[in-house]
Amino acid sequence: MPEALDVDCPCCGSRLKIDPETGAIVWAEKKKEPAKSFDELLNKVSSQKSVLDEKFARSVNQNRNQKEILEKKFEEARKRAALNPNERPPNPFDNE
Repeated sequence: MPEALDVDCPCCGSRLKIDPETGAIVWAEKKKEPAKSFDELLNKVSSQKSVLDEKFARSVNQNRNQKEILEKKFEEARKRAALNPNERPPNPFDNE
């Protein structure tokens, strides 16, 4: 029985053990990334914070607008119901 082959992955640098008979990866030893400096990590966090703050502000504005839109739709539906009290609202499950 032939021994497993050791191959280095050209993309990520991991060491792979491959079974020569089946071609399946038997073992993968992932290469660890070098430790980053504290300043690099701090810069990364601060840049992510500004992006998250922008996303949060956009979502707050969207929720405010959504509330107004839903209120306008409700008022319009209420007016239509008052004009035609015998008319049933459309059923979304009816196929017409």
